[in-house]
Amino acid sequence: MNKAKYTRYRSKRLRQKNSRRLVLLAVLTIALFGLLAIAVYYNLGYFVSPFSNSAVYGSLDIGLTPKPEATLLPQLDLVPKLPAPSPAPEFERLIVKDPDVYTIGWISDTQHYAGKYPELYLLLTEFLAKEKDKLRLEYIVHTGDLVHNFADQDEWAVAKRAMQALNNIPFGVLAGNHDIGKGLEFTHYGKYFGEAAMKARPNCSYYGGSYQNNRGHYDLISLGSRNFVFVYMSYSPDSACIRYVNKIFKKYNEHVGVLCVHDYFNSDMSYSAQGRLLFEKVVKANPNLYLIMCGHRYMVGHTKVTLNDGHNEPKRIVYELMSNYQAAGPKGGSAYMQFLQIDEQKGEVRVLSYSPYTKDFRYHDTPGAEFEKYPVPPENEEYTFPIPWSNN
Repeated sequence: MNKAKYTRYRSKRLRQKNSRRLVLLAVLTIALFGLLAIAVYYNLGYFVSPFSNSAVYGSLDIGLTPKPEATLLPQLDLVPKLPAPSPAPEFERLIVKDPDVYTIGWISDTQHYAGKYPELYLLLTEFLAKEKDKLRLEYIVHTGDLVHNFADQDEWAVAKRAMQALNNIPFGVLAGNHDIGKGLEFTHYGKYFGEAAMKARPNCSYYGGSYQNNRGHYDLISLGSRNFVFVYMSYSPDSACIRYVNKIFKKYNEHVGVLCVHDYFNSDMSYSAQGRLLFEKVVKANPNLYLIMCGHRYMVGHTKVTLNDGHNEPKRIVYELMSNYQAAGPKGGSAYMQFLQIDEQKGEVRVLSYSPYTKDFRYHDTPGAEFEKYPVPPENEEYTFPIPWSNN
């Protein structure tokens, strides 16, 4: 081979070798960025869809090793507890002195407390336990998103510890989208808040029964002069879930029915896809159903629907209530919750909001709140409506 041919051959070989190196480098770079993206994705636990306010989880199992539960609960003693609140003057408005009035407490979307502000989770539930008698607090509803990252055992331990403060008060829970992941993975929820866990609570005779390890369940509660059936169904119910809910409402058709779900409204108080399904298949189908309670979207408010159930009079009025304070303030909701004070003598339900952290009513009437990303009309936080079941 002459010198000129050898030079051309050598140059060609070098170009081929460099090309292979560039291809290999590109593949490695793409793989590295892919692994980094997955790590960030699962460290955050979710991404926010630009088309809704909901958080959507991934379902890929990347081998997270659960920490032994026994090592988690003692660690919570290290959580900096806020000072026990000495009730502010405004707290007096929550105190119930009339024996004809009883209170339902309502918390929802507490996921940021589990992930970032466990001291607020504990403050909220310990406040309810401490003030139970003053509030005439008979029952508590949690409408989902107990945790932020469904795969994080530490967050579940925080949620469990906080909710254990309510062991002397009847309460019900359900799983929100943050509690289960995209693939409807109920394993962690079932471990901490499944049927066995709920039945292990003291004084749990009100717990009526479970659907798929507390994916759905119902509680039988006597409040004032009436018997209630609170039926819970977790995020993304299918047709089998719908059949279960309808079965319970029909079985207890002499009870005042309350439906507790996670996703029912959009932020503008229009029905979400799940809400429309529940309204058409459950609300319309059960004449003893008078209250809907939901969270999920960033809003606090209520609507009223009138149904005739195929009869003439009286028409059935259903109140649909939504409460989600997770965007209120810099600490994932600032421990705001709502209370339904049911006054049988006056025939009305008073809805109030309060935070033992800010020691204040109505977060959204504070100066500047109207400029937040998800503002709420202050009148949505405190309102009154007639007891809809009083004539039935």
